[in-house]
Parts: sequence; C-alpha cells; structure tokens
Amino acid sequence: MKTVAVVSTVGGAGRTTLTAALAGLLVGRKHAALAVECDPRNVLALHFGLREPARAGLVSYLHGADTTDAALQSDDDVLVVPWGGANGIGDAGAASTAPDAPGAPNGVESTRLAADPAWLRGLLARVELPPDAIALIDTPTWPSIETSQAIDAADLVLAVLPPAPAICATLPRFRAALAGKPCAYVANAVMPARELHIDVLALLRATLGNAMLPYQIHADAGVPEALARSENFCASAPGSRTAHDLHGLAAWLSRWANGAEEVR
Repeated sequence: MKTVAVVSTVGGAGRTTLTAALAGLLVGRKHAALAVECDPRNVLALHFGLREPARAGLVSYLHGADTTDAALQSDDDVLVVPWGGANGIGDAGAASTAPDAPGAPNGVESTRLAADPAWLRGLLARVELPPDAIALIDTPTWPSIETSQAIDAADLVLAVLPPAPAICATLPRFRAALAGKPCAYVANAVMPARELHIDVLALLRATLGNAMLPYQIHADAGVPEALARSENFCASAPGSRTAHDLHGLAAWLSRWANGAEEVR
C-alpha cells in the first residue's frame, strides 16, 4: 500500500475536498482506496455522505479503544477512517501545534501523538489492503502534530497550493522541514481570470520546477454545492473543468503508485 499525506501551509486550501475526491477517483481506476482523517476537525466523513460527525475513528485508537466500527465504507467503495470523537471518546475541535496548546482538541491526544511521532505509521502498517492500494491522509494546516504524523507515515507528500501570497511566504520553511521526504505540489482553487492567481502560479512554478505538477485544479462553485447535497462532485458534474482536473491528478497518482511516475 502506498500512502499520501495531503497537506498545506494555509487554511482553506481544499485538503479535505481533494482527499475525498481523489479517493473516489482512485477506486474508479481499480485501486483500493483508504481515506484517513488525521485532523481533529472531524469533517472528512461528511464528504462521503455521513450526516453528522463521526464518533469512532483514529481518536478511538489513540485512547486504546478496542473498536471494530472505526472504519466506514462509502457508497463508492472508499474505506474511510474519520478522526472521530463526536459525542464519544475524545473531543473534536481545532488542531494543535503542541501538547496542551490553546485550542487543542484534547491534551491527552496531543501528548500521545507528540510522544510517538511514528504512531500513525505503525497503525497504517496493520491495515490489510492489496499492494496496489492507496491511502490518502487528510491533515490540518501545517505545522501541527497531526500533520507531522501524516508526513512521517507517507511515501509521498501532496502539498496543496491555493494561489495566494501566504503560500509563497510559508513555502520555504515547509520545504526545509520535509527533510528529503518526496513531495509533489498541486495548485488548487485556481481562477485564471484573476491576475494575482496567474502571478502567484508563475512564481510557484519558477520556485518548484518539476516538483510542481502540470495539473491545476480550477475553482468551481459546484464543489461546495455538491457537498451540501451529499453528492459526489465528479459524478454530478463530469463535464466540468474541475472534474477534468481532478481526473488528471488521480491519473498521475495512479501512475505514481504503480511506479510509472517519479517525484523530482
């Protein structure tokens, strides 16, 4: 099984939406897909049709619970492991950057994650899926303890870059922190009619070179509308530019997982 951590250095980048969309598209490409939410916001399962935040999930394992209902099967055959904790073990909330930090969802959870940086990697190693399976890990905004867990567990980091000036400001520190971990970069929520977006994308391409994937995901108002209707966006708007973009990115990930693409 190959593991991909979906990360960004700014909030609102679209990590969760991309994680859910790519997981479904990878199933369509004959991969077993596992979508893992290492994010205390606990919203990933809502993208797969769950009506309310999940109770069981990663947080259950963090608290040592012997649970058999942490994973959910979506209608499009994605295996989903939410963060969990809604009205149960743990407490869903904002991600933390340090144990017991202000806004931490649960000091015990943060402390345990900080004490064992390879906890998630070990947990995923116990998952029995076919060799061609792909696990996508949704994360909070970097830096955070949860995102560090996901990066440690990943064979590939997929960095999501909305074309905003804040991305350019945070990128050098993020790249330095990767310490050699393979990373591919993809632009998301792109509006070509905005001159600022074009300028930021040009700067990102000049900075990142071949590590910047040749795909850019265009903004589409239909994406949040599909979520509100509990619909799969790519299935409900298959002819849209954004659906085409997402299919291209999923195809690249499929080729990477099969060894046909390298991250430069």
